[in-house]
Amino acid sequence: MKHTKRVLKNKLIIVEVPSSDSESVVVDFFVKTGSRSESQKENGISHFLEHFLFKGTTKYPSALSISSLIDSIGGEMNANTGKEHTQYFIKAASKHLELIFEVLTDMVQHPLLDPDELEREKGVIVEEINMYKDTPMYEVENILEKLMWPKDALGCDIAGSKETVTAFTRDMFLDYIDRNYQTPNMILGISGKYDKKLFERLVKKYWLNYPYKNHQKWAKVTDRQETPRLEVKYKATEQAHLSFGFKSFGYGHKKNAAISVLSAILGGGMSSRLFLEVRERRGLAYYVSASNSNYQDTGVFSIRAGVQTIKIEEAIKIIKQELEKIKTMPVEAKEIKKAKEYIKGKTTLALEDNQVRLDWYLERNAFFPKVENPEEVFRRIDKVTAKDIQEVANELFTENKMSLAVIGPYKNSEIFKKLLKR
Repeated sequence: MKHTKRVLKNKLIIVEVPSSDSESVVVDFFVKTGSRSESQKENGISHFLEHFLFKGTTKYPSALSISSLIDSIGGEMNANTGKEHTQYFIKAASKHLELIFEVLTDMVQHPLLDPDELEREKGVIVEEINMYKDTPMYEVENILEKLMWPKDALGCDIAGSKETVTAFTRDMFLDYIDRNYQTPNMILGISGKYDKKLFERLVKKYWLNYPYKNHQKWAKVTDRQETPRLEVKYKATEQAHLSFGFKSFGYGHKKNAAISVLSAILGGGMSSRLFLEVRERRGLAYYVSASNSNYQDTGVFSIRAGVQTIKIEEAIKIIKQELEKIKTMPVEAKEIKKAKEYIKGKTTLALEDNQVRLDWYLERNAFFPKVENPEEVFRRIDKVTAKDIQEVANELFTENKMSLAVIGPYKNSEIFKKLLKR
């Protein structure tokens, strides 16, 4: 899987991931800004803007004009917002490259930001917030990250709160765009099958002479955890949801390969240690998993589970036992090999999709110190040893740096405090 990268004189990065076995093309604008770039009163504005840009441009003056146009060619358009990025993309048959390029460009360069649409969309966003608040499986992750970074923007909800969202004004959006949606902070990506000469003409027409302007810099996290942290949110649920969190490392850290293998051993798939111990052998949970997420200057290794409300204590004990076990007992070669093949196999399958291929290189060009292709990453995974896994487990899974978020019908948090200290 090959890619090319170049930088225009205005510092806009162009990433191309061509594919000869595809009949579709994906055009993507990746902006290196998200909820951690927001002030307290702006919390949620990155995510709101993701919605807002689809509501009309100078050339396509309404949400209906944009959606009808894309529907008329059978295309797919979407966007997403994270803590450190916002992304807009349209996928269509290759012959429609010029159309989707122009639509996306107009959204980014010339959004209307209509005041009436702003007020209408506030209701939509509030209902989206309500949906996540009413879905403990997702909300527990928000509680965990707030617990881990209580004074940093990184710990705030991506969607914001009802209070912040309903107070947004058009001027706030204009100011936010001016600070963040600048060419040095953006990547234009394309993937799939496309006419390279046409793409060059479009880049030259719309972006080559687009003005350069400095952008807002992100602030590093300041939190220094010294003791275990706990947050228990009462909710009359039939299933309890818990999430353990441990601070890990930023993009490109040399220990991330070992953490990936550690994650696969503990919670990657239905034959992983946590799945077998918590679900299969004891029937305590419906879902249980482990994963590691990276940010520019930190990361979070999390373990999530939805468990029987009356057996949450047992589930927490078993999870902690598995963490201690992997810290004290070297993993056998057979299990390490299985974990490595699991990672490589899942990644290979995912990369059959043009959008996923493009995402791979967008993320790496945005945040990694070095852009590696999948084969290079696989080689680093293959080099991970039992010693590497044990060392990184001991570095991550320390009691004083453990955070636990719980949602369920619990009005007393004392039992959870005791469990954290055992």
